[in-house]
Amino acid sequence: MIRALLLLVFITAAFVQNSFAQADDPATLKKLNSIFLTAIVDRDTAALSSVLADDFVLINPGGQKHDKATNLQSTLLPGIRILSIKIDSVEARMIDANVGIITAWTTFVSNTGGSQTTGHNCYQDVYARRANGLKAVAAHVTLLR
Repeated sequence: MIRALLLLVFITAAFVQNSFAQADDPATLKKLNSIFLTAIVDRDTAALSSVLADDFVLINPGGQKHDKATNLQSTLLPGIRILSIKIDSVEARMIDANVGIITAWTTFVSNTGGSQTTGHNCYQDVYARRANGLKAVAAHVTLLR
């Protein structure tokens, strides 16, 4: 009887703790999104690497597929610099306990070959829960005209 009661208490505690963690997940996704964007502007490949899963895949506005290593390298390309990114709108949602999606629209300023340009894009990032927390596993970026 005592074992059954202890088991019930343990299961209830685990469920409550997991429910609270999941309730914070949309806020965590938004924080990870902010770290992701700041790392691009700051060219901080260590911060960017901490957000991206090792199997991360990006489809860029040109339709090219990039893995994590290529994405990190492109952050440091000479002659191309993202000067700022402003989030115009962002939505974060968990589609189950282990997968979340960020959908966002941004305004960015870039400098390419000495020419400064303002642009707009939208993107979706998919995050999956891994042993070390939520990590970006996929992203798809669309340039808006």
